[in-house]
Amino acid sequence: MASVCRILPSCGRAALLATAFLVVPVLGGDTPGLFEREQAKRYQGVEEAQELLKKGDEAYTAGRYSDAVTAYSGARDLIPDAPVTVELREAATERYAQASVEYGRELVRKGDVAGAKAAVDKVLAENVAPNHLGAVEFKNQLNDPIRTNPAMTGDHGKNVEEVRKLLYTAEGAFNLGKYDEAKSTYEKVLRIDATNSAARRGMERVAGAKSDYLRAAYDNTRGEMLGQVDAAWELQPPYVGDKISSLAEGQAADAGRISISNKIDRMILPSMTLEQVNLEEAVEYLRAQATKLDTFELDPKHKGVNINIDLGPPGSEVADRVSKKRFNLRLKNIPISGALKYINELTQTAYTTDEFSVIIRSLGAMTTELTTRTYRVPPDFLSNISEGGATAGSASTTQDPFASTGDKPAEGLLAKRRGILEVLKSKGITFPEGATATLNASTNLLMVRNTEANQDMVAQLVELVAKTEPVQVVVTVTMLKAEEHRMDELGFDWLLNESGISNELILSGGTQGNGGDLSDISVPTGVNRHPITAGNRSGDYAVTADAIDEAIANNAQGFASTPKRAPGVLGLNGMLNGTAYEGVMRGLAQKRGIDLMSTPSVVTRSGQAASIRVVKEMKYPTEYEPPEVPNRVGFSDLDNNNGNNNNNGDSGGIFPVTPSHPTAFETAEVGTVLEVLPTVSADKRTVDLQLKPTIKDFDGFVNYGTPINTIGFDATGAAQNTPITQNAILMPVFSKIAINTPSLAVADGATVVIGGLVQERAQRVEDKTPLLGNLPVVGRMFQSHVQAPVKKVVLFMVNVKLVDPTGRPINQR
Repeated sequence: MASVCRILPSCGRAALLATAFLVVPVLGGDTPGLFEREQAKRYQGVEEAQELLKKGDEAYTAGRYSDAVTAYSGARDLIPDAPVTVELREAATERYAQASVEYGRELVRKGDVAGAKAAVDKVLAENVAPNHLGAVEFKNQLNDPIRTNPAMTGDHGKNVEEVRKLLYTAEGAFNLGKYDEAKSTYEKVLRIDATNSAARRGMERVAGAKSDYLRAAYDNTRGEMLGQVDAAWELQPPYVGDKISSLAEGQAADAGRISISNKIDRMILPSMTLEQVNLEEAVEYLRAQATKLDTFELDPKHKGVNINIDLGPPGSEVADRVSKKRFNLRLKNIPISGALKYINELTQTAYTTDEFSVIIRSLGAMTTELTTRTYRVPPDFLSNISEGGATAGSASTTQDPFASTGDKPAEGLLAKRRGILEVLKSKGITFPEGATATLNASTNLLMVRNTEANQDMVAQLVELVAKTEPVQVVVTVTMLKAEEHRMDELGFDWLLNESGISNELILSGGTQGNGGDLSDISVPTGVNRHPITAGNRSGDYAVTADAIDEAIANNAQGFASTPKRAPGVLGLNGMLNGTAYEGVMRGLAQKRGIDLMSTPSVVTRSGQAASIRVVKEMKYPTEYEPPEVPNRVGFSDLDNNNGNNNNNGDSGGIFPVTPSHPTAFETAEVGTVLEVLPTVSADKRTVDLQLKPTIKDFDGFVNYGTPINTIGFDATGAAQNTPITQNAILMPVFSKIAINTPSLAVADGATVVIGGLVQERAQRVEDKTPLLGNLPVVGRMFQSHVQAPVKKVVLFMVNVKLVDPTGRPINQR
């Protein structure tokens, strides 16, 4: 008997199969049928055991010891406990024992000592391998408290693996500079293992790195602030140029610089964290942040905002109460003006702005100090705030407007034109002594000198009028239509005259067929045309148009082109054994492009639909009267030429026929039509646009009528149809490209591109003469190749602009 591999995982398939064939059941007295069934059953068990041993070897090699133990155990159970299979069964048992020991070691590493003992106890069972050296040695290691920690559990092993992964993750985050993420990961480790020193050391490294960064940030900020202090000691030379003209009573206004109120509204603080600070410390923080965030001033000396605190006389009750107030404040993404409002609420103060600084005062502190502010106002500011106000001299509708009262002369029906100062007073804004108001109509700048309380009222009035300012919407749509037709062709035509090979055999070319006329090939007089390649398509015969285009072309009176072959560019003729032959190479490369650009523009207001038309009006018939034909007509003069006399009294000549003629017409607009409905947003930054552009073209007419014929006789006396009238019934065909956008949000001044149509169509023709066209190299001389691609593209580019009544952009003033 052949030997069987024992504990080798690589034991060959052949040895197992040989052993399976040697399994002979011990039977006595059984019938042959029972013997065969028992033999087949045992043979099938050995085959299944063989597959399980193979799977076990694969799992053992891959380190999947649990799967290997299951596979080896199943194989051992399937192998019969017979003398002929004892060695095979011992080999399976040895593999099962080795896999169980490795599986037990894996469980010990994970902390599952109990599971490892259970796995090795199955191997050391009385009916498996009670004396296996490896299993016995491993069982002794498990029972030795020095070599195996009895306090180890499965949960501990899982925690060890989880801690290991978290430590690697935290190390990676630290190396990437993600200090907060590294710190939170180390904290997860400590929640699992409270005494993990590696996590504590990692947190120490994170804290040190953050401390180094904050120290560098401190040095940077300290250096910049010390530089600003040094720069403050620099004295600027006095300006000796022309004196700046003032707009109101000696007050200079620099319209090119941004105002303080606008500046603090547009400078956004990313984050603001104040803890236990007073008003002075909070203001100092805002001064430093304003200097960093000021991108509106090009000169570094002008960057930042002056913020002054005026709480009254030092030592007063109000000043002491406000200055000693400490508070906490945490804000994100807020303008400096908003931060000032929060600080005012916490300290019971209020801030005002003038042309040069921000002033913080305590609530209830009244001041009569006059400050000057400049406001940008709409062009129709004066007329808007004057509407509805009664003038001092306005007359009642029930009184005589031209009657004088006492010493006051009559004013008439015309309202008195008032200045900006008088209009502001009529709105309830007081102007104490020294207060002024001036409106520069050319620059739309309003300069007001007044108290802070009145300045706030003016600011509210300007903001209210600006919101109700009429806005014009300019919509410009550029429509681009590009169309390209190409045709590339290269083919050959050959003529071959008749040649007698023998008295009974004659060789010649083909027939004319449907391949088109070959009259462009010159042949000697008297020689018949016998084209070999007449069936190869060429020119207009190769490329076909759409059905509707063909119908239009066929009914174009006098404009329909006759199909032709491509022109010949090179010819060759000669004689071969007394037989004339001639060939021509036909080449054609055509390119035709059609580009159409239309740029309609329309101006409308928000919520009002508008349309623009760049069209031609075309009238076309829609209804036709049927033709009128006599019920009985005579023959034409053709029968008289044949010598036949007409004795029926018919004139035998022309008779009246009325063809179909139009009776009703309609008008169609051919060209570009743009319909638009804009809706301006509240902040006047975007426009919700409903757009419907349309391009409509006239392609041609299709004839739905049939000719009217009469019967006549020719000179031979044969009857034939003679046309009397074409009886055309023409109906137009239009092509239309339209896009309907339900709602499209477009930013002010932006352009949106809308793709309406992209179409590409290609025709390819490859014709060849059988047999001759299949020859190598020479076969190309009997082939015709044609390519005709057609490309069409239509684009719509929509541009939206918001302008004021003077035509200036709203958001660029």
